[in-house]
Amino acid sequence: MGATAETVIPTADPSAPPKAAKKDFTTSFQTWAYRRVGQGFDRGEGSPVLAEKLKQAGLTATPGMHYATMLVAALIGSVVTAVFAFFLFFGVLHSPIWYLYVLLVGGVTVGAVVGGFSFLLNTRIANRKDALERELPFTLSELSVLASTGTSPIRLFRRMAQRDHDPAMTGEFRRIIYKTDVQGKDLITALAETAKETPSTSVRESFWDIANMIHQGGNLDEYLRNKSDDVLKLKRLVQKEFIERLSTFLDMYVSLVVTGVLLIAVAAFLLNAFESTAAGLDANELLLLLTFGLVPLAVAMTIILISIAYARAE
Repeated sequence: MGATAETVIPTADPSAPPKAAKKDFTTSFQTWAYRRVGQGFDRGEGSPVLAEKLKQAGLTATPGMHYATMLVAALIGSVVTAVFAFFLFFGVLHSPIWYLYVLLVGGVTVGAVVGGFSFLLNTRIANRKDALERELPFTLSELSVLASTGTSPIRLFRRMAQRDHDPAMTGEFRRIIYKTDVQGKDLITALAETAKETPSTSVRESFWDIANMIHQGGNLDEYLRNKSDDVLKLKRLVQKEFIERLSTFLDMYVSLVVTGVLLIAVAAFLLNAFESTAAGLDANELLLLLTFGLVPLAVAMTIILISIAYARAE
């Protein structure tokens, strides 16, 4: 997709409520990077996979803007850290291989920035997917009630887009209305395109089914009630699996933390009794490693696993 220097790339999410335009630092930086680097990428074939991921993340930035922002940020970060490493290893420590440290620090910075952009994009997609699937059952129930009043489909979606609760699903309805009222597409096409852009399989299937019901003239009210019941049953099943998984986490915690701590403590006392060492560590060093290293790490890993499982079951 071609672009000129005067082209303004939309960065506002059409699902967001209207608000005053505010050109902050991030927007200015993205626009500047796009004009310097990203336009050439968008004029070529681009990246359909990245474009789809950006839409699933709820972003309207083009692949060229994403790549441009990432590359410019990586370049600036590598230059800044390389200068810092030069003053540290050459000016302060007087290391004879200071240039290797400078290259290493610069390369690590580039890798961290590139990996950070990819991680943040995937995290945004995962968070949006979880929010959509958490709100879907209640949204379908609300849709069912409104559809039972005989409201036309387009008025039904306009009303859902004006809600002030369930922001994730309300954003999806705003995208549908944006496509119909601003882009001039019919409701079925808008539903199909929005379904393709959503990261949630359940929401995608629901939108496709609703589009088919509208096209074929089926009973939308009955479908929404049945679909809401099915989604709620699936949600209860996921929560039941989470409860069962908690017992596994408890067994793992007892085995790895409690039992492991006791075994290492006993080993430390035995080392102290025999005045021996293990892997170059005496009893005191082993207890310090256990207290300030292994135990906090094991507890933190257990908390992270439980948090991830809870986020999926919420």
